[in-house]
Amino acid sequence: MPSLVHKRSAQHLTDSSDSEDLSSWESPAPSRNLKRPRTIPEEVAFEDEVSEEDPDGEGSDVLVKPDMDGSLLSEADSDQEEGEVAMGYGGGEIERNIQPFQPGSIVRIKAENFVTYTAVEFFPGPNLNMVIGPNGTGKSTIVCAICLGLGSSPANLGRAKEISEFVKHGCETATIEIELQGKENERNPIIKRKIGRENNTSTFTLNGRAQAMNEEFVLLVLKCAHVLLLGSSSTSGKITKLVKSYNIQIDNLCQFLPQDRVVEFAGLTAIDLLTHTQRAAAPPEVLGHHENLKKLGKRQKELLNELEIDRNQLTSMKARQDALEQDVQRLRERQVIIKEIELLEKAKPFVKYRAARSLAKDAKDASKVAERELRELEQQVEPMTEAPKAKRRYQKALERCVAAKKKELEAKEGAVAKFKDDVIGKADDKITDITDKMDVARSAEQSRKQQIVREKEKIAKLKKQLEEDPPEVDLAYYNRKIGDSNHEVRDMKERIDDIDSEIRPMVERANQINGQISRKSKDLQDLNSVIGVRERMLERMSRDTHQIWQWIKTHRDKFEQEILGPPVLTCNVTDPRHADVVESQLGKTDKLALVAQNKGDYRKLLDVCFGAGPDSLKLRDVTIRENSNVPIPPLPVSPEEVRSLGFDGFTLNFIDGPPPVISMLCQECRIHTTPISFREFTAAQNKNMESTRVNRWVAGRNMYTLRRRYNQVMANVTSIRNAQAFAAQQVDTHAEQEIRRSIGEMESDLEDVRGKIEELKDSRTTFVTKYKAAQAANQKIKAEKVAKQQEVAKHVKLKATLASAEEDLKRKMGGGEDYRENMRRWKSRKEALVMERAADAQKFAGLVKGLVAIHNELILCQIRLAEAGSDAEILQRRIEDVLRDLKTKKTESTDLAQRATECAARARALQGACRKIIQGLSPEESDYMNQIPPEKNAEEIESDIEIQNTRLGLLHEGNPNAIKQYEDRATKIRNLEDKITEREKNLKKHSAAIAELRGKWEPVIDRLVGKISTAFSKSFEKINCAGEVRVHKEEDEYDKWAIQILVKFRANESLQVLNNQRQSGGERAVSTVFYLMALQSLARSPFRVVDEINQGMDPRNERLVHHRMVSIACQEYTSQYFLITPKLLPDLSYHKRMKVHCIFSGDWLQEEIKLDPDKYLRIGARVKAIAH
Repeated sequence: MPSLVHKRSAQHLTDSSDSEDLSSWESPAPSRNLKRPRTIPEEVAFEDEVSEEDPDGEGSDVLVKPDMDGSLLSEADSDQEEGEVAMGYGGGEIERNIQPFQPGSIVRIKAENFVTYTAVEFFPGPNLNMVIGPNGTGKSTIVCAICLGLGSSPANLGRAKEISEFVKHGCETATIEIELQGKENERNPIIKRKIGRENNTSTFTLNGRAQAMNEEFVLLVLKCAHVLLLGSSSTSGKITKLVKSYNIQIDNLCQFLPQDRVVEFAGLTAIDLLTHTQRAAAPPEVLGHHENLKKLGKRQKELLNELEIDRNQLTSMKARQDALEQDVQRLRERQVIIKEIELLEKAKPFVKYRAARSLAKDAKDASKVAERELRELEQQVEPMTEAPKAKRRYQKALERCVAAKKKELEAKEGAVAKFKDDVIGKADDKITDITDKMDVARSAEQSRKQQIVREKEKIAKLKKQLEEDPPEVDLAYYNRKIGDSNHEVRDMKERIDDIDSEIRPMVERANQINGQISRKSKDLQDLNSVIGVRERMLERMSRDTHQIWQWIKTHRDKFEQEILGPPVLTCNVTDPRHADVVESQLGKTDKLALVAQNKGDYRKLLDVCFGAGPDSLKLRDVTIRENSNVPIPPLPVSPEEVRSLGFDGFTLNFIDGPPPVISMLCQECRIHTTPISFREFTAAQNKNMESTRVNRWVAGRNMYTLRRRYNQVMANVTSIRNAQAFAAQQVDTHAEQEIRRSIGEMESDLEDVRGKIEELKDSRTTFVTKYKAAQAANQKIKAEKVAKQQEVAKHVKLKATLASAEEDLKRKMGGGEDYRENMRRWKSRKEALVMERAADAQKFAGLVKGLVAIHNELILCQIRLAEAGSDAEILQRRIEDVLRDLKTKKTESTDLAQRATECAARARALQGACRKIIQGLSPEESDYMNQIPPEKNAEEIESDIEIQNTRLGLLHEGNPNAIKQYEDRATKIRNLEDKITEREKNLKKHSAAIAELRGKWEPVIDRLVGKISTAFSKSFEKINCAGEVRVHKEEDEYDKWAIQILVKFRANESLQVLNNQRQSGGERAVSTVFYLMALQSLARSPFRVVDEINQGMDPRNERLVHHRMVSIACQEYTSQYFLITPKLLPDLSYHKRMKVHCIFSGDWLQEEIKLDPDKYLRIGARVKAIAH
């Protein structure tokens, strides 16, 4: 049942029972006065070229059956589902579709001024509705109308964000009206939404009752799958409840997949896909169970973490408690000592009081004795004070006498001293001066005589030296000889330097050749090792891979784990005879693939190879695989079973290498699923393999690959090529000969260079000998010239010295007469001065005699004065002693009285303190005080305190709060143990709840996904590919459970997880369609929408997918399906339950047109007849 829909406007017309002739198009010629084009939907039903009324007012479906002479489908489409009918262009039978609508299915869609439409009304069928038309005609507008008409948000379309943008350009409002199939015995609900461009608002009408709605608010709330209608809460609640009651999930990509969100669906994470699948195909409580499991699992993890933290904390606290126990014991011992010290400190006042009381009594008795002795001394002092006074008067008279004699003596001493200085002193000075002059003259004369003797000896010596004539020196001769010698030395030195400059580059050349020989020898050593051979092979196969491998070997410290080399280096065949067979299973990239053992090293190696950073090597031909602890998979069958089929084992059995590399080869090359026989199979054996599950095997020198398609089996046979990487490695004799030839040439060159060096060294030795001899001769001539020049200079100097010496001798010989004359004059003057001094000495003796008499008288007076002073002093000292004793006694008496008072006061103070202490003492402390021995004094108490303090000091204080901490921690430990017990109980409850809930949820999910996988796999088998859907389970991580879609589009591949990186856009589109179709039979939603899912498919896949979609979507009692597509291949499969909606658009379409399907069926029949 085709529908004609214009882009600008549409009107529902009468069906084929109209009397109007439908045999031709009624299209007037174009003119300037053409009315505005309109589109007219028309639904016409045919049965044996006779039209009948449409009792339901919905139109009829078009069903065309194939002719008897064969199907127009390709071979791949010939396998159809039950009830499926194929339609070609040959015409055929037309039947009515009597399939009923399911509750919630869309019965009618009407829109005005919406996006591209001015006015349009659609009547979808209950099963598959295929909407076709060129791009831009408004196919996706139908999808937008469904989404927005049911109250959903524009965000679910992936297009415009504001709802006002869906109002047709030039209009102020747009209207969407959707009629849903009601439930049994209920009317069909009609939801009408009016959208206003201004203020971005819209109004809902539910069965004729209106409700306003702010679209900006809806955008936020719809993301939570709730429709919020502002205004009357009852109407908003009815609309929300209505949409939910039919399980319509516009925000679920498994139900509603608009064009702009196809990529988003393909990019859904596996976790999100599980959620969408549950919402689309499982009962509501299943998703609720999953959410509860995620919450319970999260809480269980939190409880486990908290329990682990508490247990660790308990262990730590107990360890610290044990460590603190010794400190506590030590502190308790300290407390006992401290208590003893406190008692001793409290006992000190009592001991001091007893001592003070005794001391006060002693002080009082001593004070009474001192007072009695003081009174006795005062009675003795009075008679002793008169005698010293008389002695003092006699002493005064003697002092006056001594003063007079001293004055007289001083006058006499002055006269004597003056005479001595004026007379005797001057005479002595004159005599001493003359004596000094005579001594100096004698010394000078003695020195003159000695100098005359030395000068004479010197002159004689000089004359003797001058008797010989000076040598003659030929300076010109010596200068000429020295010049010739210098020239010879320079010549020798230049020759030596020339030879050194020749030797130096030769030595460098020899060292260079030696280095080259060492490197070539290393190459020769590597050439004879397997690793060396393989590394050279790696370099020939891929220079980039060889370069990065050399880099890895020198930068291993940059990676967390070892980067494993490619199989060509790290793997070996267990038997070299099997190398051809094993290597045939591996592709080139697989043999050259480097293996990183974690994602961090994988990304780091990618950056080094291909990154844009400064450390990147900018390589291109490098393959890197990441293998994070993926174990080597087990063999699919037992060794006995594989041998029973005639095989020697699997490829995995004949290759050794690091486990991560072997695991990578299993994943990429399936070496664990490819059996090998080293003997050729018979035709019967090969035929027998078709009945097994093995798709590839090796027998002898051939590899067999089976392709199963449409119940047919095709075998591809490939010959095994000779191995390269894993063949028995033979030394490359040509390379070895080339290296040995190079080494021989370099050794010959080295010998030549060494020979030249030796020749030059011999020549250098000769010139060095001559150079040393020339240097010696040069030094000898120079020394001879210098010696002769020194002798001539010495002779000249001796002549000058002799003349000077003779002049000095003549001058010193004439000095004797002056000396003798001076000595006679000085002697005569000295004798006269001695006579004058003798007369003055007699006068000085008389003056000294008178001075002595006066001095004796003074001494006598001084003696008497000293005696009188001594007697007076003795008497005074005696009185002072008595007075001092009296004073001392007074002080003593006063001090003793004061001390007695103080001791009494102190005793009373200590008595008061003791009484206060007694009031605060405990019975134990009182007993302790009473037990103190009476003889124990304060010093002994202090000594006891010091002893206890010493003991206290020996006990390290440690943590002063240790006891409190110990007791507090003990309380905390008890509380924490109770808390752990409570947590364990809570954890058991959660675990039981999880087990119970998982028991309800997991079997449902497994069954659901199993059904989906069965349908999904069947769809892929129809296109000769493979697909599977699995539940990825993370134990106790329910928020990480996911759906994994695995597909295989090529025979030589294994099942791979569907993602945006591995598969092409067309392959992802096919997988997406098949997954959605797999949900069709399980769907709980009343309808599904898929918009242009076939974009990117090649014609073959599109045809196969369309065939499969029609087969599934048109099965009996399936939900409604909307398929939007801009293209339509010829000779596609159709079904009586599907409905095709054709959209026509163009400025030159008539305002009202009718389509005659009968006409096109007749034309098709004629074309087919002509073709036959």
